[in-house]
Amino acid sequence: MLLVVVFCLTTIVQNRAFSELDEGLGKSLKQDSVDVWEDFLNTLDRRGLSDPHWELESEDKEKLINYFKAKIAASVSEGLTSLPERLPSYVHRFPEGMLQTLKSHAENVLKVNPHNGAAAKFLAVEAFHKVNTQISSEKYPLLEKAMVLAPNDIEICFFAYAACTRLGDQTREEALVALERMLERLRGGDHKVSYLWTVRLYTSEVAATPVQIYLKINKKHPIIDRWEVVLTEILAVFENELLQTPDSGVFNIIAYIYEAVGDIAAAQAVFKNLKPFYEKRLAENPKDRTALTSLANIHNKLGNTDLAHEYSVKVNPTLAWEGQVLPEFSPVVDLDGKPVSLADYRGELVLLDFWATWCGPCIVEMPNVKAVYEKYRDQGFEIIGISLDTDEAALRKFIKENQLPWRQVFDGKRWEGPLAQQYGVRSIPAQFLIDREGRVISVKARGKRLNALVEAEIGDTID
Repeated sequence: MLLVVVFCLTTIVQNRAFSELDEGLGKSLKQDSVDVWEDFLNTLDRRGLSDPHWELESEDKEKLINYFKAKIAASVSEGLTSLPERLPSYVHRFPEGMLQTLKSHAENVLKVNPHNGAAAKFLAVEAFHKVNTQISSEKYPLLEKAMVLAPNDIEICFFAYAACTRLGDQTREEALVALERMLERLRGGDHKVSYLWTVRLYTSEVAATPVQIYLKINKKHPIIDRWEVVLTEILAVFENELLQTPDSGVFNIIAYIYEAVGDIAAAQAVFKNLKPFYEKRLAENPKDRTALTSLANIHNKLGNTDLAHEYSVKVNPTLAWEGQVLPEFSPVVDLDGKPVSLADYRGELVLLDFWATWCGPCIVEMPNVKAVYEKYRDQGFEIIGISLDTDEAALRKFIKENQLPWRQVFDGKRWEGPLAQQYGVRSIPAQFLIDREGRVISVKARGKRLNALVEAEIGDTID
């Protein structure tokens, strides 16, 4: 349920935080006598950030190279670099040749002047720019150097924390240090600035929030007390913001922190205050999925399990089938044209797997499904695949290449197919595990849970 809270707060808070940050970014660019960076951002907007073939004109590359060389030459002033804000968010869009030119330049500058904070920051940001590749923690000293050389730079502290969350559990202490430095530099300053930087810890820029890291640490670890101090400071920022601007996302974060540190009474008090906000949203729009999901989570936290289930079913109707005997199919046939019926499988443990070749999570899950099938197929475990594909040739090709031996139902109607409609499937993968009497054990039989549920059911039969 903690992940549900994170999802809610991220979707609600992120747009607000980014819009205010972008507004501040725009102001800083207009104050800059060199408008090359603003032109660069405008070019990205015109050509589309997602275009894999996007390329800068050679003239524009030279302008940007000269622009950054000038910024690096300026080093630091009053503990800050003059590099543009949110450089870490855009450096991955630099053409590789331009990036290598600037990297070499920054390295040479740092050799001549080891105290150039701008060069150190550029190198630190560049070192972690490939967010989708494996990153080595050996690069962390670049971040350390940049934070030391730019003692008033909040952004490099935030970026150091964000980078550490991508490096994994081995950098928990480094992430803590980056957070401590960031909060130290925010302390005593303008509250709105503190809030905007702190809320970024709960956006998609980071792979794990401070609470998510905290919850993974052994409570006997020597750094746990320092993490609790950091969480207390973050809590103070958000509580101050809540006094000025009531916001559901801020409520969620506060409750999440209270819950993590074990103050359940305080967390429940926050959830009670948050409930009317979502009830009002739901009254205005009964199909508001965020309101439904949030109310399900809130009632679960408050111990109202029946109400929580009601709201959850409105979001995901398949949940209503758990514990129920699944009614028979509408008439369907498999890819070989043979009729398929649940009655044919009565007396066996069955996985009814709604999936598609275009569904990333389905493809990731498929090796696990196949492994469980191969492990238990001789003990009465069967699978019926319900494909939501539209391209039969692509489906057949995938089945053949991945050697999926179980039967597949396909009608090319995606979500409008009779089985998806009959059972209320709104997202995939949806994996119904059905016992020998036709009763649904789970509609979320995925990952390790699938193996555990099948093993338990098979084991009970053997006993």
